[in-house]
Amino acid sequence: MSARTDLHRDFFAELQARGLLAYGASFSTDLVHELLGLEVPEVGTKSEFDRVALAELSAIGYVRDQLLKTGRYIAGTTGGYRVLLPSENARQVEQYITSATSKLRRATLLNKTTPIEHRNINDSLDARLMLMKSGSVSRFKLGDADSMVQ
Repeated sequence: MSARTDLHRDFFAELQARGLLAYGASFSTDLVHELLGLEVPEVGTKSEFDRVALAELSAIGYVRDQLLKTGRYIAGTTGGYRVLLPSENARQVEQYITSATSKLRRATLLNKTTPIEHRNINDSLDARLMLMKSGSVSRFKLGDADSMVQ
């Protein structure tokens, strides 16, 4: 395991130990920074602020991935994060579907409008896009949500 993975795992464990990963729980970005050992400079370069933001997003991404396996979702709020209530999950699922649909539409458009001379005749993009539109998506290519649940 990498040091980053260990840090994320420890971060998750600490949030869990404090009861901050239960449905409806919330916590501040200040706590995130404290637990991750991040210091936000009062004055700094863009890259210094980006480093802190990326470290925070990476850790929250790890937490989100773990929570998804248990039917929970962590959402950003003004100044922090909150674990959605089960009754709020449907809205998040709708947002995921909308995002996926939009991305599929853009992928189809880009594929269709790419000049034919620059497309590989042996690629499977057309077939994969067609399968995705029809709902016959290969679990091998996209992953099986059931296999993600432990």
